[in-house]
Amino acid sequence: MANLINKIKNSSFFGFALVGAINTGFSFIIYILLLRLDLYYIIASVLAYIAGIAVSYLLNTKFVFKEEKTIKNLSKFVSVYLTALVINTGLLYALVNLIGFNPVLGQIGVTCLVLFYNYVLQKLWTFKKASS
Repeated sequence: MANLINKIKNSSFFGFALVGAINTGFSFIIYILLLRLDLYYIIASVLAYIAGIAVSYLLNTKFVFKEEKTIKNLSKFVSVYLTALVINTGLLYALVNLIGFNPVLGQIGVTCLVLFYNYVLQKLWTFKKASS
């Protein structure tokens, strides 16, 4: 059992999820602050998401994928996050305007879904390890 716990703790997904939780907390605080400033929820979401990209890149390159910060990795990382932003925004819009979700609850749900998309593409494309 202890071996299983260590494997989970040392997995890149666990690290990615932990960095994601930190980044999500950071982005969510910005989102709430922007909503309180009466910014339209979609604009608040986009601005908070963009602010989180920098934090996420720094933490993921250092602690999760342990890669050097390069222009190539940065451009791939940003590309993945920008496509995730489109998915995030589209789903949030649908949940709020078509289904009637609260914007805050909608953002929480969408964030959980986008986490898996981001992880898979970051691991398999952005930070893909060279074959031995």
